[in-house]
Order: sequence, then structure tokens, then C-alpha cells
Amino acid sequence: MDLFYNFFSENFIPHGHCYLWKPELVSLHILSDVIIALSYYSIPLTLVYFVRKRKDVPFRNIFLLFGAFIISCGTTHIVEVWTLWHPVYWLSGTIKAFTAIISFYTALTLIPLVPLALALPSPAQLEAANKALQEENIERKRVEQELREYKEHLEELVKQRTTELAKANEHLQQEIIQRQESQDKMAQLLKKVESANKELNDFAYVVSHDLKAPLRGIASLSEWLLADYAEQFDEQGREFVNLLINRVQKMYNLIDGILEYSRVGRLQEESRQVNLNKVVADVIDILSPSENIQIQIANKLPIVYCEKTRIEQVFQNLLSNAIKFIDKPQGQILIDCTEDNDYWQFSVADNGLGIEKQYFERIFQIFQKLSSNKDDSTGIGLALVKKIVEMYDGKVWVESEVGQGSTFFFTLKK
Repeated sequence: MDLFYNFFSENFIPHGHCYLWKPELVSLHILSDVIIALSYYSIPLTLVYFVRKRKDVPFRNIFLLFGAFIISCGTTHIVEVWTLWHPVYWLSGTIKAFTAIISFYTALTLIPLVPLALALPSPAQLEAANKALQEENIERKRVEQELREYKEHLEELVKQRTTELAKANEHLQQEIIQRQESQDKMAQLLKKVESANKELNDFAYVVSHDLKAPLRGIASLSEWLLADYAEQFDEQGREFVNLLINRVQKMYNLIDGILEYSRVGRLQEESRQVNLNKVVADVIDILSPSENIQIQIANKLPIVYCEKTRIEQVFQNLLSNAIKFIDKPQGQILIDCTEDNDYWQFSVADNGLGIEKQYFERIFQIFQKLSSNKDDSTGIGLALVKKIVEMYDGKVWVESEVGQGSTFFFTLKK
């Protein structure tokens, strides 16, 4: 009885006291928890509907586990609402413990299913095999029909067609052997691609850990030198230590740029509808240009289907590049967009220093930069822009005149 009483005991302070019973805060938590719970409860219904419609779906039990896990998660949010007024914390903890058990059991059950799921043939493989069987079946029926027609005529013609059939079968066997060899070569190529991807990942790990570690040590030692021995250095010595710190930071930026460049095309996020007006506004807010630089959008930018992070990188690199090379008292940057058949054509124009024509191609190559007095420049930004735009079957180019500013163009498929 004591145990049962503890489960439903309300001797504790209701959770609403933690929110000082502020209506806005309490309503926010109630609304959020209720919506989350309803969403959780709707997901198992969808899973049940899907499993009932697809009788051939493997691993049906895991769907039931997912449903139980999701329902228990939703129940915890309902209890969170209830404990705002009724402090049944033992009951709340028990439900959370039950949810934890189901979650842990679901995770353990899911682990051995991963190799089985990966071993399932892909739709493309099944389609290719089915297509090959259909073609072989059609060919066989055609040959059999010819044999039946020729058999009704002369026996000599039957023998002739029999010989032709034997040759056709031999040719078919050769094609099968060739196809098997092609499949073996494709498998080897896939292994090489997987190996190359693994090497790239290993390289990224080495760069991000083994190369950055000594740089962190150098930066820390340099800062300690300035902090503890600044009075023992003359002005030139302090300048040298500051120069060392700047060089280390530049190496940091260079390593981060190389890593970002290597990730493009390998690490992908889900493509979705992205409002470029919001993207550009966020990028401008991050860059925080000085008050003497005005950034304007000539026409309303479209909503495009792409990876949000990648398109943010494109605008951030182009805008930061424009801001960096504006040396006038009043800087102006204009962002515009036009339609060109199946493409959107974007432009970022500035009234900065401008670029000589012979460097138009060079600036899009990695590690290539025109000015050496910009310590924070790594020569990777525009190369990264080019790589991302070409991922979307677009192209990037620049039009510029020295002293009159530059305009960078790039296209994206609609």
C-alpha cells in the first residue's frame, strides 16, 4: 500500500511552481508537450497503416517496437503536463524508466538487423535482374517460335535452325560471361571508391586532430609568453610573438578551409525548399559588415531546392569576399537574381578594387589569391563556391574592371 501510495502521492510541490505559475510560460510548456505527444501518437498509426498495406515488408517486429517506443515517449510528455498541477513524480519517473527500457531494448534489437537490412538487394539491382530475365525470356520465346515455324517445313531447315539455336545459345553464354565479368569489375570499382572515401575520411581525421594539436600548443605557448614575459620582450619581440599567433590562426583557417573543401560532395544533407531571402539575411547578420558598407537585394530572391548549408556557404564566401576588398568610404554591394530558361542566375556586385581580366580563371582555383596583404585569406573560398555550384550543374564566373568593382555570377537549376 505504501508503494502504491508513493506512486500517486502529491506530497511534493507541483512542477508549476518552478515556472512561478506564469501563464505565458506554463501555456508554452503545455502547448509544446501536448503537440509533441499528439505527434508521437500519430507516428505509430502511420507505421501500422504502412505495415498492413505492405505485407512483404521485412522486420515487421521492429515496427512494433518503434511504435511502443514512440507511444511511451509521447506519454512522458502527457505526464509532464499532468505534473504541473499534480506532483506524481514517482509515477512520472516510472513511466520514464519504462520508456528507457523500451528504448534500450529497441536499440539492441535494431543493431543485429542492420547487416540484414544492408544485405537486402536494392530496387535498382532487382529491376536490372528482372529486366535481364524479361529480355532473356523474350529472346527464348522468339527462338522457340521460329523453331516451331521451321519445323512445319523441311527437316533440313529444322537442322539448320537447330544449329543456329546452338550458336545463339553459345553467344548468350558468352554474353552472360561478359556480363559477369563486368559485374566483377564494377564490384572492384565500388571497393576502390569505398577505399578512397575511407582514405578521405582518415585524412580529414588526421587534419582535424593531428595537425591542429601542435598548432594549439604553439598558440597557447605564444599567448603564455605574452602574458608572463611581456615585460622582458622589447617591442620587436612582442611584434614577432603576435606575428606567430597570427600565422598559427591563419594555419587554423587554412586547415578548416581544406576540410570544408574536401567535405563538399562527400557529406550531404537532405535537399529541401530553401528561401534564399532568409539565407542571405542570416549570412549578412553573421558577417556584420561595417556601417559604411550597404548591402541591398535588387529583386526578391526565389525559393530553390537544394542543401541549405551549401547555398549558405556560397553566399557567405561571395559576400565576405566583396566586403574584404571594398576600400571606399561608402561601399555598396548589390545582390540580384534573374531567370534564364531552366536556370536561376544570381549576381553579387560590389564597388571594390576590381580584378584584372587575366586573373578571372585563376581566382577560382584552390589556394589562389590575388592579394597577399589579407592575412585572413586562405585562397579556398571562391574554389569552394565553384565546387558547390558545379555540384548543382551550375557554373560560376566573374566580370570586373580595375577600380570599378566586380560582379560574381553563378547559376542554379530551377
